Amino acid sequence: MNERMDGEPRDQDLLGPQADLQAELKLRERQLHAIHRVTEALFSHSLVDDMLRETLAVAIEVLQADAGSIQLHDVPSDTLVFRHVTYPQAHHLIGYGYPASRGISGHVFATAKAELTHRARENPNFNREVDQITGYHTESMLTVPLKRLGGQPLGVMQILNSRHRFEERDLKVLEVLSAQAAASIETARLTQKAKKAEIVNLLGDISHDIKNMLTPIQCGLMTLSPMLDGMFEAFDKAGASTPQRVSWPEAIQEMSSTARDNYGWILESALDSADKLHARTREIADAVKGEVTPPFFEEANINDTVHSVALALRPMAEASGVQLHLDLDSQMPFAHFDLRQIYIALYNLTNNAIPETPAGGSVTIRTRAPQPGEDTLLLEVEDTGRGIPDHIKSRLFTDQTISTKAGGTGLGTRIVAGLISRHKGTIAVKSDTERGTTFSIRLPL
Repeated sequence: MNERMDGEPRDQDLLGPQADLQAELKLRERQLHAIHRVTEALFSHSLVDDMLRETLAVAIEVLQADAGSIQLHDVPSDTLVFRHVTYPQAHHLIGYGYPASRGISGHVFATAKAELTHRARENPNFNREVDQITGYHTESMLTVPLKRLGGQPLGVMQILNSRHRFEERDLKVLEVLSAQAAASIETARLTQKAKKAEIVNLLGDISHDIKNMLTPIQCGLMTLSPMLDGMFEAFDKAGASTPQRVSWPEAIQEMSSTARDNYGWILESALDSADKLHARTREIADAVKGEVTPPFFEEANINDTVHSVALALRPMAEASGVQLHLDLDSQMPFAHFDLRQIYIALYNLTNNAIPETPAGGSVTIRTRAPQPGEDTLLLEVEDTGRGIPDHIKSRLFTDQTISTKAGGTGLGTRIVAGLISRHKGTIAVKSDTERGTTFSIRLPL
């Protein structure tokens, strides 16, 4: 009775298929759990950066890994740029880019094929520079392309150092997550493109309407000024021709004096504000058409512009616990520059410096008159902040500029560079990590 007939499966023969089935079921369970988490993130976050950050966190958790990153392809520079990073010293990597043909990530991006890597440091494609920047020790990794359906990869997702040994099953789970992330990126890009087109059309209409509405205001102010001048001139003549024994009632004289003393600056201020609004609206319309507004040069003292910038940003600095200092050269001569554009440049640099400076630190705006034999004045914005990494600093003021902040574009420094360039000036930066940064602008007189 205890003997088995030939061909009847033994208990040990069942272990292999059962074990494989259980492993497959566990894999599917992990995939479904991960998809559920990522889908929740997709509907709970309206910004693609928030969704990607959550996807990376889910991948690290589900795969029981130690760290990970999402690297997106920057087409103009053909580099892979770290967009999201979740391991020690991550802030040194945000915005860091390297050639898209380099490293294991570059190989996966180029081939669009996922790769499981054990003993990463022995792999000839391993990019050691990343570990050198962060001080991290990479042992194993899963790298998958962020790939659109039927399209080219947008970048790669990489998970490092599992608490258990990475397996092919883990790679399949990560591929599912990366497909979700890639779909979200593509959807967000298409949505942003559609919104941008809509906004461009709307801005064009609004700019046109504002200019039309401002025109009668400007004309009215310019007409009112000579009218009031003529009225007071006639008032004075009438008073001069009146016999000495007859004088204007005291109330009329008082009203006349108050109006005479104030109408000039009130009209001038209103007309100046209308002109600035008109100019800014014209810039918006030009930007929509892809045009650049040239500078409008006026003779002025740069120190006055610095005071205006400080007045606007001092409350922000105080709220952050940062001291905003002015170091202005009292011998600064008058120079020709576009007051509004130089204001924007200084405002951008100072506004960027304040949040990068820890509480207790300082931001200083400095001016220096030309030295004998020089024909340029010096403007500096100096902070005692965290400094700028070399790979970010080398790309500042270029079309390949990148931001150290998630979701950032680096547009602010490009705007500054454009404004200074249109003034035939130069801008340079000196920065030491954890010690501070100084932006130096030289403008021709």
